[in-house]
Amino acid sequence: MFSRPIDIHDIDDGVDRKQLSQLKQRFLTLNQQRYARTCAALSERQQQFLQLLPLLFHVNHPMLPGYISHSTPAGVYQYSPTDEQLRYAKIIARSFNYQRDLTEKNCYIDALFIMGSVGTIAQSDSSDLDVWVCHSLDANYPTLHELERKCALISAWAAQQIHLEVHFFLMNADEFSQQRNQGLSSEASGSAQHYLLLDEFYRTALWLAGKVPLWWFVPASRERDYQDFCEKLVGRRFLKSQDVIDFGGLPDIPANEFIGAGVWQLYKAIESPYKSVLKLLLLEVYASASSTSLSSFTSEENSTAITHAAEPLALSLKRAIYSSEPDADLLDPYVMVYQRIEQYLEQHQQFQRLDLVRRCFYFKVNKALSRTSAKRKKSWQRQLLEKMAANWGWSSHQLLMLDNRAYWKAPHVISERALLVNELNHSYRLLNELSKQHRDEIAITSDELMILGRKLHAAFERKAGKVELINPGISRDISEDALCFMVEEKNQDQKNAGEKNWQLIRGTQQDVILRYIDVAPIKRSRSLVELLLWCHANQILENHTKIDIVGSEVELTHGQKQQLIQALQQWLPVPFTIEHEHFTRQASIERILLIINTGVEPQVELHKKGMQMLSSQRDALGYSGLRENLIINADVIHINSWGELICRHYANDALVNCLLHYFRLFSPGKPFSLPELSIRCFSSSQGNNITQRLTELWRDLISCFYSGTRPRSSRYVLEVGDEYLVLQFVQQLPQIQRFKSYEKLLERLGQAQSDYSPIVIDRYGLRDKPLRLICETAKKRAIYLFYYLEGSDAKIIIIDERGSLFSIHSSYHNQQTLLRPLVTFINAALQRQLLNSAQTITAGEQKDILIYELTGNIKQQQAIAEPRHLQKDWSQLHFINIKAIAEMDSEQQLRYTIFCDEQEFSALSYGEQLFSAVANYIVQRRKQGERYPCYITDLDLSLCQDTIAQQTGLQLGHYLHLKSELEDKLNQALALL
Repeated sequence: MFSRPIDIHDIDDGVDRKQLSQLKQRFLTLNQQRYARTCAALSERQQQFLQLLPLLFHVNHPMLPGYISHSTPAGVYQYSPTDEQLRYAKIIARSFNYQRDLTEKNCYIDALFIMGSVGTIAQSDSSDLDVWVCHSLDANYPTLHELERKCALISAWAAQQIHLEVHFFLMNADEFSQQRNQGLSSEASGSAQHYLLLDEFYRTALWLAGKVPLWWFVPASRERDYQDFCEKLVGRRFLKSQDVIDFGGLPDIPANEFIGAGVWQLYKAIESPYKSVLKLLLLEVYASASSTSLSSFTSEENSTAITHAAEPLALSLKRAIYSSEPDADLLDPYVMVYQRIEQYLEQHQQFQRLDLVRRCFYFKVNKALSRTSAKRKKSWQRQLLEKMAANWGWSSHQLLMLDNRAYWKAPHVISERALLVNELNHSYRLLNELSKQHRDEIAITSDELMILGRKLHAAFERKAGKVELINPGISRDISEDALCFMVEEKNQDQKNAGEKNWQLIRGTQQDVILRYIDVAPIKRSRSLVELLLWCHANQILENHTKIDIVGSEVELTHGQKQQLIQALQQWLPVPFTIEHEHFTRQASIERILLIINTGVEPQVELHKKGMQMLSSQRDALGYSGLRENLIINADVIHINSWGELICRHYANDALVNCLLHYFRLFSPGKPFSLPELSIRCFSSSQGNNITQRLTELWRDLISCFYSGTRPRSSRYVLEVGDEYLVLQFVQQLPQIQRFKSYEKLLERLGQAQSDYSPIVIDRYGLRDKPLRLICETAKKRAIYLFYYLEGSDAKIIIIDERGSLFSIHSSYHNQQTLLRPLVTFINAALQRQLLNSAQTITAGEQKDILIYELTGNIKQQQAIAEPRHLQKDWSQLHFINIKAIAEMDSEQQLRYTIFCDEQEFSALSYGEQLFSAVANYIVQRRKQGERYPCYITDLDLSLCQDTIAQQTGLQLGHYLHLKSELEDKLNQALALL
């Protein structure tokens, strides 16, 4: 039957009340079709509950669900229950007897609506009911809270008795139209999405009872002047104001609402992308269309000339109803969403995105078209979906593949994830752009966008070593029955032929051998551990999975393989979730796992012969008499507070790389807590030894650099193999320097420091060297002078105020002659630093020099440091005072003026013969002209300190080094006389 369009656009010429009646009937006809479809998807008891809903809010009866008191606001406008509804009420409450006079009470409930997916192609057995209970009470009404409690009790009853999830939202139309509604649910953002919520309500709302929306009676062409049109409709009595409920008009949706809605949908999409892609794309359609200015809706001619691509879908629905009798299939809310998106993507020729949208729509409807329906008669949803799939050109194979999404495996999931991630990133970029354009209008904070960006970054951003989680709600189970991990052999002529890469292949090793064609690996990696971790984190590797590990150079027993997998499972329980609160802060590493020597055995040849235990030297970093470092390779795994999982493999120089990796993550002095550290090694012979040694090492390093008991600039000396390592933070950056000899190590430790930098010796390091005893003695900040005898010579080591070492050899006659000139010089230098206001020395810190002699057998680790004291009476000790003053010449070279008992010798006068002149003078002053060594007793560096110590500032070590150089030159000149 042909139906004519309804035209009430020009209200000034009058409105045919018959047309208004026809219009209302069209909306109610569509409503009845959707209501029937809603009931068809419910069980018998659930259908009865749905029919009873208006009656439950119309009366207060003690035996009906939701009863609070007789004063609870009740009474649905113009509602009168049917005999069938009364019969259902009797089934629940036998004592219920509907009184006719109940209808004469005040009606506090204006209307009841259900909104959402019910009655649509997307309704499923698990769909919940979102019910709007529209009332006319203000917020201060004394018993309004009872209505809220009544809603809660009805929800609880439905959940317990008929297994139906029902949510009630109390709505006041006046407040809503004034955008004052807040906190509708955990899935809404109140007024921040007012018009988007109104759009969804008008196109999905299922009217149950009470007043009908005034919005029905305003043509889409008059939406711009909605208020004026409504006033004329009611003011001229075309409609009775008490018969309609007004939530307001729906002009163009403001762009700022897209941002709030988009943020929320992206939050949900990170874990369940299919559910949100349709809504995100609809927001994109709205947002892109809203940027184009449309002509004002001043006439019906204009309105029909416009494509209406920019208007909300609710207006498109209203246009269609005004145009002809409604078709529930064509006007299905989800079908309309899909068609609008399809039109947009085809217009922009984005067909790959369109394919993804079709899959999202198909999964939303969730009717497996490749499987025979259990019912004789196909549901209307299935019939409609079959028509759409046929129009898309989907084959039976394609449908079968989609219907088995729950069992997709990793290759398919990875491909699908890439498309979904691309879509979500596209939506995020759009939101960012909109937020910049509407910075002053957006109803969400910049913090929310930042948090969303962090979540997306954590979930989808690629970075070196990051283990990606590939299954964000795509497949139910991607585990495999068998996996083969194989070393990828490279030909010598290939690039990076020497590198060992791993590949992961589905199936057993036997399956791989029997295949006649190459099978593309699921994933490649430089590390076996990273591949295993990737499989575990993505739940591809489960307890039932058979694992083959194949590689000619891989030494991994069945027991070691099981231990490795168990270590990963214990360290990272899956699946894991991250709380939203964590994204409000910067990411911080929470746990670290260090796995040593995977697939390799230290001392492999000795191990095969059973000779690896023959050494008493048990330090895993310097094992046996050969001082072997047993750390061959390492994998460092860490997870941060955002759930990002990082794995780095170090095949060479593993220990140093692990130390640098750890130190770069954590700079001393910053406000953070160090993560939990686990160390595992599964080597057959030395696994426990290696684990214990590294655990002790990390404990000592943490005590040194992070406990706050030592300065951040401390230097940690570690002996590894045949090398000495010095670990130090310089400007918050870690440095590890390596030295092949003890002498080179001492030379490095003598370098100037910017801050006090004490030396900490590793518990197993330098046990036969004097430096260990020295550093154990010099625990507090001071000037230390150590000496020990080597035959007729003495070795002197000085630790200055910043912890730098200075060492010299000297012939030994007695303690006084050995130390007297040196102590005199040190005191003079310290006095000069004090007078020059050096930063590191203050009057309160000026103390005596602490002197120790090392006695006993150092190499046998039987030495001790004994305190020594010099005599205070210097009157009997005669020596010539030699003072030097340094300055820079025009060529930035040091030049000296030397005073011997106040006799001046200047480089300006003597040039290159300066030291010969001074030596000659010294010999003349000695009674017998002896040639024994002379010593500098004072040195002034005030004129050149900015040049020789520009970065660190002057410290005692600078004085000592220059003193030594001057004394060498003077004593050489003495020897030549």
